[in-house]
Amino acid sequence: MAGGTTGPIAAQAPLVGFRVGIAAHRGGLEQADALRAAGAEPVLGAVVGPLPPALAEALEAATEDVVARPPSVVVLTSVAGAEGWLSSAEGEGGDAPLREVLAGATVVAQGDATAEAAAALGLALRGTLPLAVVDARAQLDRLTGGLTGARVAVQTEAGPGPVRPPIDLVAGLVAAGIDVAEVAVPAATPAEDPQAARRLVEAVVEGRVDAVTFTAPDEVRAFARLAEHWGAWDEARTVLGEVVVVACVRRSCVGAATSVGIRSVVRPQRPRVGAMVDVLGARLETNVVCLELGGVPVVLRGALAQVDGEEAWLTERERSLLWTLARRPGMVVAKAELLRRVWRSDGIDGIDSHAVEVTVARLRRRLGVAGVGLQTVPRRGYRLVPG
Repeated sequence: MAGGTTGPIAAQAPLVGFRVGIAAHRGGLEQADALRAAGAEPVLGAVVGPLPPALAEALEAATEDVVARPPSVVVLTSVAGAEGWLSSAEGEGGDAPLREVLAGATVVAQGDATAEAAAALGLALRGTLPLAVVDARAQLDRLTGGLTGARVAVQTEAGPGPVRPPIDLVAGLVAAGIDVAEVAVPAATPAEDPQAARRLVEAVVEGRVDAVTFTAPDEVRAFARLAEHWGAWDEARTVLGEVVVVACVRRSCVGAATSVGIRSVVRPQRPRVGAMVDVLGARLETNVVCLELGGVPVVLRGALAQVDGEEAWLTERERSLLWTLARRPGMVVAKAELLRRVWRSDGIDGIDSHAVEVTVARLRRRLGVAGVGLQTVPRRGYRLVPG
């Protein structure tokens, strides 16, 4: 989107100037279209692969069966399975029927991590089963007050081959004569394009996107795992929710975001892409910076600088440098810090202060009459001088 200067269009497009990362595979192109329509530049970087249709259809059918014939006991066996089940129900038109079933059942989690995930999803638990269940019937009898005549739903995981809990609860309960409904939640598959996923993680860490969107919990956890694998999770977690806005389409992924350490998330009331774009626009509007440079008003909207009502699109380096200065107007920022923040360079990797000088000169020309407000402080660095 970098380029010359044109007439103002921000009033018609609430997300103009902003770049938004998309972590989803399913529905990613739909999101990209909706974001473009709102003026944003989408950055696609799916962190998970597509779900096998047969597994998704089997989960939908199992959920419909549970809603039609509600169990009196529900056993959640994994974090990903519990989150994925609720997320799938949201995506099929709303999770209210499933949540109503869960509210009326005795819900038990297997393992402390699953219990924490269930609590984050707003589910009331009766108790926790150990990961190694020797006698499923006896353990559940103790927690539920007895399974005689009960119908028990057990959430498991499914993949290209069956992914079972450590001890097969389903087989143990069936052998004990219990009426069991197995709900197999498809496990996330690896990203089809790992390099696109890596580029998204890097764009988040380097502040080259203003926001990133997630539609399901497995995307949040996959993003965290990949960032950690590439040694970037600590930096990513620092900026996510603060410098980079995090938007979740569904409430089920908000709990996952919170559990991995993302402090702030925006979410629409209805789990729809259009609604998410609306709340994202409202949130990013609070990141717009208005100041006066060289006696003219300047509005900064992501990669767009509106100078006295005219639009100047910034390159990635120009944008990052200008925003680094704009966050501390009037304060001097040293060349070494700009190298570190904008180029992620320590100065000994072939990138030197000349790169800063060249970018500052280009940025002044891009800002036109407002460029005089970008001041060089000899032997110290640069600053924005409002006024």
